[in-house]
Amino acid sequence: MGDSETTQDGTMPAISDDSASEFVGLAPELLELILSYLKPHDLISFARTCHRANEFIRPNNQILWKAAFLHIFDHPKHAWGYMIPTARAANRSRESAWDWYRELRRRCAAFHAVCDLTLLTDVENVVTALLNVNDTASYTNTDEVGTKVSLNLNFLERLQQQTPNFDRVVHDYQHNIESMSLPMEPMAEHDRPITRSMVGGKVAVPEWASRFHIIYGPTRREEDSIRAKAAARALVYDWSVTGSAVEYGPFHNDTTGTVNWQVVEAISSLMHRILDTTLKMYRLRHSGFAVNIPQSLPRFSISEDWAGVTGIWVGTYAFLDYRALVHYNFAHTQAYPLDLGHYEEACGDLMRLVLAVDDSEDLKQDLRFRTNLPRYEDLPVLFFSGWSGSPTTGRPSIGVRGSVCLVPGGREVRWRFIISYAGADQWQLEGVQPGIRSGAIYGLWSHVEHDENGPTGPFYYCPLELCERSYNW
Repeated sequence: MGDSETTQDGTMPAISDDSASEFVGLAPELLELILSYLKPHDLISFARTCHRANEFIRPNNQILWKAAFLHIFDHPKHAWGYMIPTARAANRSRESAWDWYRELRRRCAAFHAVCDLTLLTDVENVVTALLNVNDTASYTNTDEVGTKVSLNLNFLERLQQQTPNFDRVVHDYQHNIESMSLPMEPMAEHDRPITRSMVGGKVAVPEWASRFHIIYGPTRREEDSIRAKAAARALVYDWSVTGSAVEYGPFHNDTTGTVNWQVVEAISSLMHRILDTTLKMYRLRHSGFAVNIPQSLPRFSISEDWAGVTGIWVGTYAFLDYRALVHYNFAHTQAYPLDLGHYEEACGDLMRLVLAVDDSEDLKQDLRFRTNLPRYEDLPVLFFSGWSGSPTTGRPSIGVRGSVCLVPGGREVRWRFIISYAGADQWQLEGVQPGIRSGAIYGLWSHVEHDENGPTGPFYYCPLELCERSYNW
């Protein structure tokens, strides 16, 4: 069906009942082939022309609705294990149960609900649908000039452009506020509604909510919110949340080794704010849907380097005044705990890590990389070494070595860095990258010996590809 047979807005022209009857009288295989060139809204228009057309455009016609789905979205099979061959078997049940019509309808319904916020009555269903779009995105399609594109990313970016207040999708949470065991008076900030990023560690924030906030990135609402800062710091600087049981990283305290998304959300909220203010001159392009598409970073030059370790990473770390850290933790269980909203972190220089995969036996036997937390076995543990330093100072380089593995579930990547000065180990960094070769690493640093009541704080590193360089690195 050529352009001459469509209207100016790209939809199919009106069809008379008689013409429709003749059209649907074609052999089913031929009719299916012709209709496979139509986009979803055109299929629906065709279904309204007559009873027989409506019968043919039925939800269980998976071949037809698959073609309609692929007009708008990437094929999800590329996210079901094609980059990790052994992972596809684990996803086979999900693949066989995939319903093209249902998934297409769910995503389109989420799009309309976000564009018209009066329809946003089921936030969880909308956000999980958009997360599914992000998780199954891939650069497997090409445009007219042969450039690799992601239809899923086009969908998400078009949604952002058409939504007057996308921040509401990130923050507003349908929750019975009266049931929360929080002091409501201090949490009321002028006319702002309470948000997920402001509830702190006393309320269980759904995993889908935190993941979406991390992938979407910082919002205008939280930039000037003292409550948002206080809630994030209440998690990041709580010794009981990030202690030995989780190996001082952002993981659940249940021996599963899975990501504690609420802690990662808190880290990202603090670090993005620091990067956007203190380090604004470096123009880091560090958040958003485009950055977080799985497998999106072109860092696979070494076949064994499945995590894209080799290369240059840039980022920084932050820390609270130690007296405030101690005061906060010892007052944490008292009737009037310390409010961290009015404290400000200090941050280090913008640092760069120059890393390379290192399969030496010394690293493989290094006791610093032993862990009691499980990992996903489909890809091997990688070890690396390199150096760190500030690109703007003459400070001597700092030794870096580390390990990378997949978190249980096979979606996120766990990073451990050991930082040494003059050959002596000083700091351990435990971080999580939300996707394989995509986005940044968010984590927590602490002293390698993990002395009781020792200092801790958040850190952030991202591949150099996510930065717009304003000087020679």
